[in-house]
Amino acid sequence: MMSGLRLLISLAGGFAIARLLDENRRLRAELDTRMAWEAALDEKAKRGLGGERHAGTEAMRYPPPQWDEVDEAADESFPASDPPAFNARNTT
Repeated sequence: MMSGLRLLISLAGGFAIARLLDENRRLRAELDTRMAWEAALDEKAKRGLGGERHAGTEAMRYPPPQWDEVDEAADESFPASDPPAFNARNTT
């Protein structure tokens, strides 16, 4: 009777350890995925691929050969200078 109880306790302990190891593996994989995404976003931001960049030729990957005040003003106002993508019309 005592050896059966010991076996049952050993099996329950082994099952608990296996579940903990499986949860640990799952959490590590999730953490690795999050860290990889954050690293990719940081790299995009460094390379200016995040959709934003500072105005001026210093932040451009391929700056134009000529740049004046008008170009600077247009660059600084972007995207506010863009026309709206959709114009609603009154159909009544």
